[in-house]
Amino acid sequence: MRSSCRSAALAAVSALVSFFALTPSAHADWTFYRTGPHTGACWVKVNAYGGVYQVSNVLLNGTGASHTATVQNFRPGVGLQSSQTYTAAPGEWKGGDIVHVAIVPGDEFRYYLNGTLVAGIPAGGIPFYMQHCKVVESPSVKVRQAISYGLAALDAVYTGACAGSYRFGAAPTYGMWHYGSSCGSGQGNYYQPAGVRGFDCSGLVYKMFQHAGVYFPWQSSSAMKSGIPQISKAYIQVGDLLVKNGHVAVYLGDGDGDGVPSVLEATPEWTNPDGSKTGVIISDAFKYLNDSAYTAHRVPGI
Repeated sequence: MRSSCRSAALAAVSALVSFFALTPSAHADWTFYRTGPHTGACWVKVNAYGGVYQVSNVLLNGTGASHTATVQNFRPGVGLQSSQTYTAAPGEWKGGDIVHVAIVPGDEFRYYLNGTLVAGIPAGGIPFYMQHCKVVESPSVKVRQAISYGLAALDAVYTGACAGSYRFGAAPTYGMWHYGSSCGSGQGNYYQPAGVRGFDCSGLVYKMFQHAGVYFPWQSSSAMKSGIPQISKAYIQVGDLLVKNGHVAVYLGDGDGDGVPSVLEATPEWTNPDGSKTGVIISDAFKYLNDSAYTAHRVPGI
C-alpha cells in the first residue's frame, strides 16, 4: 500500500513538473525566494520511508539573460544525495526534477541560482506556508508577478500603519520602533530590527501591484475599498482583494484542493524573541469571505 501510494504521488508531482515546464499550471503554489528571475519551489509531504517532502522546483526567467538553477538534497554528515542543474533561456519558464528530502535524517533542500545559494531549508524546518501548494496560479501574468513579490516577502515583520516608508518594505540600518499612536491609527507599537524588511497590510499590497507594473495609486485600505471596483465575493479569483476600512488581504484561492482557500496578508501574527512581530503570512480566507465588513475588489489592468 505504501509503495503504491508513493508511486501515485510521484507520478502526480512528476506530471505537474512536466506540465509546468511547458506552460503555467492552473493549480500550483510556488513559494518564491527572490524575483527577477523568480526562483521557487513547492513541497508536498508523503508518508513514505518515515516521511519525505517531494520538492517541485522552478525557474521563471522574465529577464533578457539566461540563468542557471541547481537544486540539491544535502544530508548532514553524509553529503550530497542528489544534485540537478538546469538553465532557463531569456523569457523561459522551466521546471526541474523533483527533489526528495527525507524528514527523518534531517535532509536539507538547497537551491542555487547562478552558483549563489538562495535557499537552504532542512526538511524539519519547512514552514507551513510552503507545504501542500496553497496558491492557485492565476492566468494573468501581472497577477502572478504581484503574488510572486508577496510570497518573496513571507515572514517579513509587521510595522503598522505609522511606519512611513518602512511599511512599504524598506529595511532600516538600525533597529527602530514604529509607534501606532503617532499617526492616530489606534494600532500598537511595532519593532523593526536592523536590515529586516517590514510591511503593513496596505503597504504590502501596494508594493505587490507596483512590482507587477500595474497602475496602483491606492496606499491605504480605505482608499482601496473606495477606489478599486467592487465585485461579488461569489466571483472572487486569485489576485482580488478582500478589504475593509483598516485591513486588506490578497485572495490566493484553494491551491491544494482541501476546500479552504487562502489569503496573503500583512498582520501582526506572532511575536519573535527580539520583540518584532512576524507579519507577512498566508492564512485562511474564510474569515474574510464570511465577514460582511469585507468586500471583494478587482484591481483594474490585471
